Amino acid sequence: MFRSGFIKLNKNETPQEKTTKASNDRGVIYLGHVPHGFYENEMKHYFTQFGEVTNINIPKSKKTGRAKGYAFVEFLYPEVAKVVAETMNNYLMHKKILVAKYLPPNQVKSNTFWRCNKNKIPLTIKNRSIQRKAMERPLDPEQEKQSKVALKNRIKSLQKKLKSKGIEYEVQIAV
Repeated sequence: MFRSGFIKLNKNETPQEKTTKASNDRGVIYLGHVPHGFYENEMKHYFTQFGEVTNINIPKSKKTGRAKGYAFVEFLYPEVAKVVAETMNNYLMHKKILVAKYLPPNQVKSNTFWRCNKNKIPLTIKNRSIQRKAMERPLDPEQEKQSKVALKNRIKSLQKKLKSKGIEYEVQIAV
């Protein structure tokens, strides 16, 4: 028979409550002036003394992959987040004064924690490292001969152009 996507509820049964909390019921704080070296693992370890940490988001630069200097920390309960914001505001850590603010649920964007806890290197950095490794890789002897021949041909054509302009210039190539 045909099954619909809807679940029929018996009027006699009481609906079961969800065990997990929605993200808008949680408390989020903004941390500014985060010192270098105070990353996800250190933050989670440090902030668990206040209460359960559910998510941490440290935005990173696409070019360098380093942290931008601010972070968002989500706690299970908003009361805990308020206490942490009060405690950690103007806190001196590694020669930097932290800025901590509690963000009410209406100020937290829905995509704040969409990529958190995923240790992915941005694609531009990955491509750059692949290119660097390719440039550092030594050539095999046959390719090396071909590149030297191509270099000699380019230098000869350059010398011809200079000679046509009236400039005598010779380049010695170390073979």
